[in-house]
Amino acid sequence: MRPATLARVKAAIAELKFRPNQSARMLKIGHLPMIGLMVPTVANPFFGVLARWIESAALAQGYGVLLCNTYRNPEREREYAEAFMAQGVRGVILGAALMAQEHLEPLIGQGLAAVSLDRDSVSDGLLRDSVSVDNARAGSMAVEHLVGLGHRAITFVNAPFKSVNRIARQDGVMAACARAGVAFDVFVGSTETDYSENEMTELGYSAAVALQGKRKSSTALIGVNDLVSIGLLAGLRKAGVDVPAQKSVIGIDGLFLGNYVSPPLTTVAQPMKAIADAAVEHLLNRMAKPDLEPRQVIFSPELLVRASTGPATSGPRRGRVAGAAANTVPVA
Repeated sequence: MRPATLARVKAAIAELKFRPNQSARMLKIGHLPMIGLMVPTVANPFFGVLARWIESAALAQGYGVLLCNTYRNPEREREYAEAFMAQGVRGVILGAALMAQEHLEPLIGQGLAAVSLDRDSVSDGLLRDSVSVDNARAGSMAVEHLVGLGHRAITFVNAPFKSVNRIARQDGVMAACARAGVAFDVFVGSTETDYSENEMTELGYSAAVALQGKRKSSTALIGVNDLVSIGLLAGLRKAGVDVPAQKSVIGIDGLFLGNYVSPPLTTVAQPMKAIADAAVEHLLNRMAKPDLEPRQVIFSPELLVRASTGPATSGPRRGRVAGAAANTVPVA
């Protein structure tokens, strides 16, 4: 319509406080202009930031976002996806891909469009759209930074293996240590404790305390994510360890909180806005053209050097030979 006509329509909408009837719109076009976003929990600020960028990208395309917390529970994911479809929502973004996603296949077969974050499109034999940072490269970059500072014994602190990205980051750390010929260990939080997303800092804190008694040879610690690394900083501070003079700490994700802890956290950052934009774009394309070939987009991470990493204070120490099997130690 002409600009003058459009202005009068908008003025009438404002005067009458008109709001579209979404149920009526769904009857006319067959779906709601909404997409679903399923994340483990927004209690983890990483997923809060992710949700913010996804909502911004969706709104720019005329879509709203329905947010759900799944706590990495496959049954809960399936129930939310079924509820989305029942309400006319035809597309979902899976904010933290589980190890297996067969529980969603029947719904995808019924027309639900899905884009997974942090997952290899074919890692479980199921082809679908995915958008991710290069998690293995992120782990390798953390090691390369520490090796460049002279560290020859490194420990990677991981959470229980519930998502693809945790395994990929650990693989990247181990491969980089092997290439550099440095000693390494892998410390995994106990599955008996079953740390939830908002307890990642506690996992790091407990790991730092336990490692002081069991892994004194390591001069540097890599957290699987920034929240774990923030917990490591707190645990080391409690134990009287000077960071980075005595031990360096680096995280992965680029969470904004890392810039406000003491010392500020060195991290390997994800391009969150670019990932969110790509996820929304691919989801809307999939909804419009269900027969498109699955696409995978992988973004490069970026090293942000802050004050939590510094030169190693001593030469090579005795430790696990690089390339050996990972040493999995439960948190006490």
